[in-house]
Amino acid sequence: MITGQIEIEIKAKPEILFDLLADPSKAPAWNPNIIEAKIYIEQPIKKGSKGRLVGIYGKRRAEYEVTYYDFDRPKFVSCGATNKSEISKMSYKFTPTEEGTIINFQFEYQPKGVIGLLEPFIKLFRRLIIKQEQKELELLKDYITKSKGL
Repeated sequence: MITGQIEIEIKAKPEILFDLLADPSKAPAWNPNIIEAKIYIEQPIKKGSKGRLVGIYGKRRAEYEVTYYDFDRPKFVSCGATNKSEISKMSYKFTPTEEGTIINFQFEYQPKGVIGLLEPFIKLFRRLIIKQEQKELELLKDYITKSKGL
């Protein structure tokens, strides 16, 4: 299993950031890696809600089934994303500051199937995974900045 944590401060209210990160259907607006995203059941999202994300990471197309475990708008949201080669668990905590909000993002990545056999080697890529996740939060920050904090 690979774990990581990233913190970033963004000049926006926690409610704005929660809504952008908790709803996969909003991801294509701020993350160019996401080419398709939707929620399977009605809004608003609730515990047990499911969604689907399709993204392009490098040259690899990846489809994920997303399940929401728990949330308390605008304080935190946790969810899992699975596909044929991995199980990921993610949580976002939103802490208001004078300037905006600190997002504390934590993740667990567990390879499965044939990829799971390579887990000892995949752990060598931890820094790259953290760098990719940091880049995605920077994309969100840029989106907020260009939108003038929404």
